Amino acid sequence: MFRTKKIWLMVSMLAVLSMVVSACAPAATATTVPPTKPAVVVPPTAVVVPPTAAPVAPKSKDPTSFTELTFGDPETLDPAVDYETAGSAILLNIMEGLVTFDGADPLKVKPELAKAIPDPVASADGKGVSYTWQILDGVKFHNGDPLMAHDVAFSFWRTMLVGDNAVSPAFLVLEAFFLDKAGNPIDDPTQLVDESGALISAPDNLKKAKPADLEAACKKVQDAVTFDDAKGTVTMNMDHKWGPLMVTLAGGAWAFVSDQAWVKAQGDWDGDCKTWQNFYSIPSESGVLRDKTNGTGPYMLDHWTPNEELVLTANPNYRKGPAKISRVTIKIVNEFGTRFAALQAGDADAIARGSGADNPQMDTLVKDDCDLATGKCVPYVPPAGSGSLVPGSLLRRYLHVPSVVITHISMNYKVADTSPFIGSGALDGAGVPPDFFSDVNIRKAFSYCFDIDTYIKDVELGEGTPALALTLPGQPGYDGSTRYEFDLDKCKAAFEASTLKNADGKGVMDVGFYLQFGYNTGNTARATIAQILAASLSKVNSNFLMVPVPLPWPTFLRAQRDKSLTISTAGWQEDIHDPHNWYVPYLLGTYASRANVPADLKTQFQTLINQGVFETDQAKRAVVYKQLNQLVFDNAVFIYGAPGDNRRYEPLYLHGWYEGKNRNTMINGQGLYFYELSKD
Repeated sequence: MFRTKKIWLMVSMLAVLSMVVSACAPAATATTVPPTKPAVVVPPTAVVVPPTAAPVAPKSKDPTSFTELTFGDPETLDPAVDYETAGSAILLNIMEGLVTFDGADPLKVKPELAKAIPDPVASADGKGVSYTWQILDGVKFHNGDPLMAHDVAFSFWRTMLVGDNAVSPAFLVLEAFFLDKAGNPIDDPTQLVDESGALISAPDNLKKAKPADLEAACKKVQDAVTFDDAKGTVTMNMDHKWGPLMVTLAGGAWAFVSDQAWVKAQGDWDGDCKTWQNFYSIPSESGVLRDKTNGTGPYMLDHWTPNEELVLTANPNYRKGPAKISRVTIKIVNEFGTRFAALQAGDADAIARGSGADNPQMDTLVKDDCDLATGKCVPYVPPAGSGSLVPGSLLRRYLHVPSVVITHISMNYKVADTSPFIGSGALDGAGVPPDFFSDVNIRKAFSYCFDIDTYIKDVELGEGTPALALTLPGQPGYDGSTRYEFDLDKCKAAFEASTLKNADGKGVMDVGFYLQFGYNTGNTARATIAQILAASLSKVNSNFLMVPVPLPWPTFLRAQRDKSLTISTAGWQEDIHDPHNWYVPYLLGTYASRANVPADLKTQFQTLINQGVFETDQAKRAVVYKQLNQLVFDNAVFIYGAPGDNRRYEPLYLHGWYEGKNRNTMINGQGLYFYELSKD
């Protein structure tokens, strides 16, 4: 499965109220930097700027409104194609799905637009399964249309058929329903027309396919999700079991329900199988639903002025009762100092932080420190010698909020021969051969040489733990898995075990090497990763030179995609809280492709990944994933990073985050569910 997603590329891009926004960056040309001795450069210590005025009393100026200052607009508000956190943070307040998260547990769901979560019914052959959902009665969309079973079915059809897996979340639903002839999940609708994948991201070519084939593909999707308006039921027919089905249905906009008649009236696809191909892979900026919404949720879109503000108003007819906060204004304010001043003055209820460097500034306004496990708060005491001022009286602070993001280090098994990042391109002390990292002992050596504890201390300010797998703590198979510990002696031994030789028969310890570590310009966390690793390598052998090279964002992406980078960082934010969502991009898709992971190894990964995802028993899944983690470790495919902890700051007058599903990591990683919030 090959796909890409909106990747988290800025470590600690956090928000006061856990609002996460996607970030883009700009581009240039890679240049070969002459060998120089690397040195660890620790990011500068943040300067605490004293508050400009005494903190105001912890009272909201308007208990019925909420103002958030952030940076970056949503890409789109179309639930079928939105695949970034800024948009999903808005949509989770406007639209709803069959199920939603139940409290803080990211694996526990409860009914939302369904009356109950149905039991699965096994197919006659025992391989497939079906779920029949009873839809709630009396639910209305914002425009007054009644929610019908056909709206639910249509919403799944649309997500699966109009989404290009390179830029949309279509694959998250498709792979739960369809397998190719080899028994592997399908992740793009065009594979239902041409299984080879030749039509993926090729809408013009798709339109040229045989009409009968196009209609048959659509019919297959409609047969997979059927409806009965008279009975108020929707039935999902799956030819295989799917372990993460429920968290997928709860996880994001891709499973939200749209009004079919309204979508048709806007000029988008109406559900006709003869025309779906005309709506496949339309750029988000050209989509007719980009800035229009009609959901069943507690808020409605009032207006969106790009680069200025987006405003939500409470749905007065919401079936659970109107929200206590009747108006939400999200303003685009790019300068942190301006956002901070607004928070301090009481003109903002939440502000986005640019990075962890803003934490000391925020701490000057903290009154209470709160325990995430118990919810209990105690007076905040500044760390001794921190230079912090007397604590303020505006905010409460939560530490160690679980993250849904990790950055691992990727090593390219076969770098492009034209790469400018491998020096001479030979093992001669001035470069490395393109297949340098195809030697498992070289990969193991680099793994042992990464000082993860220094990274956690210098970059994550001590608020993180070394990863035990590609996945997140608590997920099946994670606990007890093996990782490479920082050990310079073992690093040296692995280099000595390498069979890599030059024309003179000399090995890597004899001649040394030179290569470059590419990272995106401005990402100080990634720069520090490269510098820490480079410093350790040079301690093992003074002739080991790895030079960190900053690249403008488009150049960095281009170098990753054309497989020119020898070693680089690869960050991921999970879509659903499940190991499958980590293993696929790293071991089969996006990152496996960019690292040229050998086909025979990917086949071994695919077998275990399928065993795990087709299993619904979590204990049995853990056994499979433990085997998979060991296989990844044995082959040293990636150098594991560290899932960092987030922080949350909120005004003392705000309530509801801790008590509700807002605290769920899958909600917390996107934005706020305003319906649960209230003010004094």
